[in-house]
Amino acid sequence: MKEIFTSFIYDNPIPRLYARNSAFPYLCELSEGHILAMHQMGQAFESVDGTTCCSESFDGGRTWSKPWRAFDKSRETIPLTDGSKPMRLPDGRLVAMGYQYERRDPELPIGNEVTGGLLDDEVFWAFSDDEGHTWSERFPIDTAWGPHAEASAPLTLLQDGSWATPITGFPTWEGKMTSRLCGRLLRSSDQGRTWSDDVVCMAFPGDTVTCYEQRMCQLDDGTIVVIGWNEDTRTGERFNNHYTISTDGGRSFSVPMDTGIRGQASSLCKLDGTRLLSIHACRRDTDRPGIYGYVVDLKGGTWKIEEEHLLWAPKTPVIQDKGMAEIFSFLAFGQPSAIRLSDGDLLLCFWYCEQGRYKTVARRFQW
Repeated sequence: MKEIFTSFIYDNPIPRLYARNSAFPYLCELSEGHILAMHQMGQAFESVDGTTCCSESFDGGRTWSKPWRAFDKSRETIPLTDGSKPMRLPDGRLVAMGYQYERRDPELPIGNEVTGGLLDDEVFWAFSDDEGHTWSERFPIDTAWGPHAEASAPLTLLQDGSWATPITGFPTWEGKMTSRLCGRLLRSSDQGRTWSDDVVCMAFPGDTVTCYEQRMCQLDDGTIVVIGWNEDTRTGERFNNHYTISTDGGRSFSVPMDTGIRGQASSLCKLDGTRLLSIHACRRDTDRPGIYGYVVDLKGGTWKIEEEHLLWAPKTPVIQDKGMAEIFSFLAFGQPSAIRLSDGDLLLCFWYCEQGRYKTVARRFQW
C-alpha cells in the first residue's frame, strides 16, 4: 500500500481560546470524492458535552469542512453524551448507530476508576435523508444488558438486506455485569422498526473475557466475520485479538479464534473474494506501538496473513492514564477503521492525543 496523503478531520485550530477535542471517527462515502465523517466532539475525552458531529470532504478526504452537530440536544431533560457512526443505504439514506451515557452528575466521569464500571447508557439509531446535514431523533434500542451496552461499531448492510452490528455489555458503575460477558449480534430485518440481539457472536469460556470494540464485515461468499478486543477482567491477562465467523447468515457463530495479533481496538474492511483488511491499534506489549494493517485471506475460515503494514506510528511515547479504569488506560490513540472507496483506494481514519489535544485523522492509501 502506498500512502497518498494525511489530513485532519478535526484539529483544534486555537486551543488557547477554547477546549474542543475530537475522537471516535468513522467514514462513509456518499459519492465519488464526497465523504462524510462522523466523530464525537467535546471539551474533554469524557466531558458531559461530548456529542456526535459531522464533517464532510468533497475532495476524497484531502480537506474537511467545519463540523456541525448531528443531533438536536435542546430537549434533553438529562444531559447525554452520545457517539455514533454512519452507514449508507442503497437508496442514499444514512443510518447512524450509537450509544449515549446519562450524565446526571456532571462531576462524575464516564468510567469508574475503582470498579471498572461505567455510567448508565442507551443504544440508539437515527437516520438522515439529506446526506447527514440533518438527522432524525435518536430511537432507543433495548439490549440484553439493559442500560449497560457498548454499541461502538457501525451498522453493516448484510446481503439479505438486514442491518446488523456486534454489541457487548459493560459493568455497572459498581462493577457488576447485568448479563453474561459476550458479544451479541444486534439485528433488524425491518429497517429499524424492531431489533433482536438473541444471537451470541463471540463468547469465551468462563464469562470473564471481554469482547470490546467489536467490528464486523461480510465477505463476498456471505461469510460474516466479527473481531474483538479481548482481555480477562478477573486476572488482567491480555490476549491477541480474536475473531469469529458465521456461514449461515448470522444465525450462529464459531468459537473465538486467534488472529495472532496483539492489539486492542481493531476493525475489518472487506476486500475481494475471501480477503479482508484487518486494522489494529497496538498500544501495549510491543516496542513499536502504532496502527497496523494486515491483508488476510480467510478462505476456509482460517486467518492467513498475506501482508503486514505499519499504517501510522505516534511521534511521542504512549503514556498510561491513571485517571481512568485500567482496561481503558492506554488511550493515546485508537478506533482505527478504513473504507474502500469507489476508485479502489483505502481511506483510513482514527484518533490520537498529542499534548492533551484529541484529533481525528484521515490517511488515504493507494491499494
